[in-house]
Amino acid sequence: MQTNAANNSQASLTVAAGENVPRYTSYPTAPHFHAGVDAITVRGWMNALEGDDEISLYLHVPYCDRLCWFCACHTKQTRHYAPVTTFLSALHREIETVAQLVSDRGRIRAVHFGGGSPTMLKPDDMLALGKLLRHRFEFLEDASVSVEIDPNDMDETRLDALAAIGMTRASLGVQDFDPKVQK
Repeated sequence: MQTNAANNSQASLTVAAGENVPRYTSYPTAPHFHAGVDAITVRGWMNALEGDDEISLYLHVPYCDRLCWFCACHTKQTRHYAPVTTFLSALHREIETVAQLVSDRGRIRAVHFGGGSPTMLKPDDMLALGKLLRHRFEFLEDASVSVEIDPNDMDETRLDALAAIGMTRASLGVQDFDPKVQK
């Protein structure tokens, strides 16, 4: 016997299946970010935070060492680490800038490393990011740190690095185990 909630959920899915609906991956969604969003706009968003606000950070690593055919995320394949190193330098500067604006305006509730493939980062680079975040922001005691993981990238050293940065949740990049669906 199905409950009303299950019936409503199934009805909603049935209606949505025939519609062109947005793919929800983050908030704010991608259309909120465009050339018209300038430093003044971003500073205004950050200045609106109150001292007791809980802050969630999303760190997008826009690189993969291979592209998955099903992926609709903003990412770029690279077989060389040099572009990733350049990106990480910029990301460290961005973290410093954001921390100057918001570190006294709230505490970190959640950090999410997405991509691309964050686990393509060298373990020392992931450790440096985690250390910088913990140094520049105050984390709530029960803050979550989630990481999108490409199982192909994982090894014991990377897993140790993720544990060291306080990972509390892993999202594995496995879309389906059925070979027919994978094709």
